[in-house]
Amino acid sequence: MKAPTRRGRYVPLPERLGPGRPEPESYGYVILGAGCAGLSLCHYLLERGVESPILILDRKETFADDRTWCFWDVEETPFSGRAVRRWNSWSVRAEGREVVHTSRRYPYLCLTGADFYEDALAKISSHDNVTVRLGEDVRSCKELDDGVLVVTSAGSYLARSVFDGRGLPPDSAALADARRGGTWISQQFLGWRLRAGRPVFDPGTCTLMDFAVDQGRGLRFAYVLPFDEHEALVENVYLTESGAPPGTHRAELSGYLHDRYGLSAEDYEVHGEEWGDIPMTAHRFPRRIGARTHVIGTLGGETRPSTGYTFLRVQRYCRALAASLTGSGADPGRVHPWRYGPLDRVFLRLLRERPEDCPGIYARMFAGTPPDPLVRFLTEGSSYLDDARLIGALPKIPFLRLAAGEAIDRARESL
Repeated sequence: MKAPTRRGRYVPLPERLGPGRPEPESYGYVILGAGCAGLSLCHYLLERGVESPILILDRKETFADDRTWCFWDVEETPFSGRAVRRWNSWSVRAEGREVVHTSRRYPYLCLTGADFYEDALAKISSHDNVTVRLGEDVRSCKELDDGVLVVTSAGSYLARSVFDGRGLPPDSAALADARRGGTWISQQFLGWRLRAGRPVFDPGTCTLMDFAVDQGRGLRFAYVLPFDEHEALVENVYLTESGAPPGTHRAELSGYLHDRYGLSAEDYEVHGEEWGDIPMTAHRFPRRIGARTHVIGTLGGETRPSTGYTFLRVQRYCRALAASLTGSGADPGRVHPWRYGPLDRVFLRLLRERPEDCPGIYARMFAGTPPDPLVRFLTEGSSYLDDARLIGALPKIPFLRLAAGEAIDRARESL
């Protein structure tokens, strides 16, 4: 196996988005973070006809192909057309069996970071009121009577409103609060984009969770996105409080490729590596941290607590927020149905308190729920009948006990 290289390609910043034009005295909107949430919000604001100056700030120097977003195609987004691959079938492997679901209605999409950045920047650059400044680290944001003063490593900017989409760093105070209160777990993963010397992958089916791996360090599964018979993104995933160091992830990936596909280290080349640590928590992150300062993305609670899926939730919230800001939409805080909250908290308790039961329960949930209702539940678009089908497939006594524990904890918190 060759040493991992940086995956994919760099995406250049369109020249017309660069800081070459005269700077206004103040900006209508300043967006902190040029990631999924920041670029998406900017797009939706422009789509709503915003003409006031918009400034996007990010500490990174360039747009790299540094991540992958996957989601079911349950609704149209401005970026779905750039998906690099679509699968109509997906599987879960646990306890000696494999459950395969197929849906012609809801394919599973894979969108690379490079394709998203390229598409979002192209859409934004068609307008002349947006400036993107890279390589600037935000030092502080101070609310004033007439706006927000944003101070960075390169200067200061005045904005009418600020939107913070910089994510959750490991030392974040918000993440510390989430860990102290409520149910919390980490979805930590390391993935390889690799090419095998012989055909071993089934490009017709992606593997969402393969629990046929050692569980000695905690709840763990493999995730496989096959792009063709030779090429795939293969990830080693932990659902624990502490995860594992990168070296352990790499060793376990090598072992999985050998055990599952018969690939030795000499049989494949790793073209890139992807690392992530997604907080899965029932903690309610504040949507606003000031009269003029909003929070978006993971920092604003846009990660689904029980699954870690983020992309569609970011799209829904940013679209609703843009509509609200331009006077053409209702409160964006209601974009995620409240009824999923209790179910998410119970699933998080399951992951924390009974990890040894999770592989079998996931297999049972997939086997006992038709694919379309299951997808609608996982993407927060299910009907009550869909929910009843999923709940009916789950073991009753363990979940009733978990639900009772959650109800007791919630009652204590309200005292």
